[in-house]
Amino acid sequence: MSYIKEYGVAVPEFRISEKTLHPRLGRKGQHAVCYSDQDIITLAFEACQNVSKEVDAVFFATTTPVFKDRYHASYVADLLKLKQGILAMDFGTSARAGSDALLMADKLIKSGEYKNILVVAAEVYYPEIGKETRSPFGHAAVAMVVSADTGIAEITRTKSYLSALAEDFNYKGETVQYDARFARTEGFKMNLGLALKESNINTSDVNQVILHSPYAKIAFGQLKKAGFDLEKQLMKDTVTAEIGNTGACHGLFLLINAIENGQGNIALFDYLNGTNVIEITNNTVVEFPSVKKGTPIEAYQDYLTLRKQGKFTGRGYESIEMFSSEMISEREKDGLVYLKGYECAKCGTVYYMNAARCNACHHTEFNQKQLEKTGTVYSVTSEYYFPSSFGPTNMVVIDLDEGGRITVQQTDDMFPTEENTINIGDKVELVFRKMMENDKKPNYFWKCIKQ
Repeated sequence: MSYIKEYGVAVPEFRISEKTLHPRLGRKGQHAVCYSDQDIITLAFEACQNVSKEVDAVFFATTTPVFKDRYHASYVADLLKLKQGILAMDFGTSARAGSDALLMADKLIKSGEYKNILVVAAEVYYPEIGKETRSPFGHAAVAMVVSADTGIAEITRTKSYLSALAEDFNYKGETVQYDARFARTEGFKMNLGLALKESNINTSDVNQVILHSPYAKIAFGQLKKAGFDLEKQLMKDTVTAEIGNTGACHGLFLLINAIENGQGNIALFDYLNGTNVIEITNNTVVEFPSVKKGTPIEAYQDYLTLRKQGKFTGRGYESIEMFSSEMISEREKDGLVYLKGYECAKCGTVYYMNAARCNACHHTEFNQKQLEKTGTVYSVTSEYYFPSSFGPTNMVVIDLDEGGRITVQQTDDMFPTEENTINIGDKVELVFRKMMENDKKPNYFWKCIKQ
């Protein structure tokens, strides 16, 4: 047997509404959008913070990779300080990648070869400028631990049904689209019909059915014919209205939503160029913090700045290349990534950076110490020279809880308000972000937000 043991989600602070993207359409709904220092790596890292790190495999699903010829799964495993040498695999190509990874984790757990597998899905997709209302998008990450040990929901069955026909796809950089009536009938409806027929689901035993597909509405007739009572059993997609369609994350997001909103048997049909059928039984009441509403983006120009457009692609703009060394980052990983500091072996004074001797007692022996991610502001300085999308950059000196002093940048401060303005004495929290916005190398470090 296999279980969903734990899960976590990460959603950016900022939201842009359909009204801001296209005022005349009058649509409701909004999209979660990354801040200028976020990407799929930082979102994935955040989603994994409160789940177990005792795993023997990690799967990473996305259709918006930041690396080529480098595994995101192994990179995130290293950031999380997972065991060296564990199985690490990337899943991509389509928005079904998240449930692909979950399906594969279930098969490997049930084989008996693996006991705990971390499944991560992250997506940061931007539609073509001016056509945002035509393409579903929303930035987020989901993390799940699939385990042989009892968890919050049992995965009772998983199966995948391939389809050779894709309604639209990318080939040599161009979008290829077939006639929608032909493709959706011969592709989607035929494949979903095969999944409904061969999965042998007892519809009367299903409490909630989830259909994740761009063409979900045209399959309602098939679901009714299969025996589903759509008014009672079909789960509404409230995630899209709140944060948008999150691509490779979305099937897993809907599954989490179903787990949180009711007990019983859940069937997920995740379709894109084939259908994944995942059945779970949830017999545990789950209390999980809801996704916060976030800060609205009221100007389209601010949205363009977040996605590095406008002035960033204008004539005469020159990006600033800042020094970065993979060797230095690797050598200093304990401090830069794992947030390890040093504690004086004699008096217990804690330092973020290693010192030749203790300033308090002049002792020269230190023990490594895990530093906290919360603290109190000691000093704040506004830096106008450091290149950033939304200057000035606030440099914050923090006295960490349980010892250690660190200097970091403030983040998520696109719109300065009384609520997010940091002053001396305020409590702050460290978050993992990109250090620089030039994106020439993966420069990740800690920044802070106000608690």
